[in-house]
Amino acid sequence: MITTYHLANADGAHFSPHAWRTTMALAHKGLEHESRGVAFTEISTICDGERKIVPTIEDGERVLSDSWAIALHLEDSVTSGRSLFGGEKGKAHALFINNWASFGLQPLLLQIMILELFERLQDRDKVYFRESREKRFGRSLEDHAALADEARQRLPAMLSPLSMTLNSQTWLGGDVPSYADYIALGAFQWVRTSSSFDLPGFAGEKVSAWHDAMLDLHDCLARTNT
Repeated sequence: MITTYHLANADGAHFSPHAWRTTMALAHKGLEHESRGVAFTEISTICDGERKIVPTIEDGERVLSDSWAIALHLEDSVTSGRSLFGGEKGKAHALFINNWASFGLQPLLLQIMILELFERLQDRDKVYFRESREKRFGRSLEDHAALADEARQRLPAMLSPLSMTLNSQTWLGGDVPSYADYIALGAFQWVRTSSSFDLPGFAGEKVSAWHDAMLDLHDCLARTNT
C-alpha cells in the first residue's frame, strides 16, 4: 500500500495544498493509501531521512516528493484507473494550472490568511515557520499580513481564469475532472483548513458550485481530514 505524508496542523487537519493534489490523484487512480500527518519540523525524519518537502509518498521501495513528480509517476506507472491528464495535451494544460496555482494564486492567498494559518500550526512548528517565512519575505508575518487588503483586491483577477473556464464547462478537465481540477482544489483546501476566509463564496457562483462538486468526489474525500 502507498503511504503518503502530509502536513498536519494543531487540529490534525491536512492543510498542504500540494499534498491535497496528491491525495486526490491517488483516489482518481483508484489506489488505496495510508495518510500520515506530520509537522513541518518532522519532515526530515520521514522515509529515508532526506526529504525536505511534502507531499512525499512511499510506493514500495520508491520514495518520491513533489506533487507534480508524483502525478507523473502515478500516470506512467499505474495502468489501472482513469488517466489523470487525458493525454499529452492534458498534461501540458495541467502544467499551466500547476504554475498558475503555485506562483500566482497561492501567494495571494497566503497574504490573506498567513496569521490564521500560523496560529493553527502545531506549537513545535511555529518558530520554524516564522523564521523561515520572514527570511523568505524579508519582513515579519504581521507586515506580510498587512498586505491582505491589497491581495483581496487583486484576487478577482487571479481567479478570473478559473471562473471564466467554469462558465463554459463543468470541470477544468472538461466533461470529467482531471489533475488540473485537483491542483486548483488544493489551493481551496489550504484556505478551508487554515483560515476563516470563504474563498468559494468570494470566487462566485460557478466556482462555488465546482468546489462543492469537488468536495463530493471520491466518497467526499476532500471533506475528510479537515
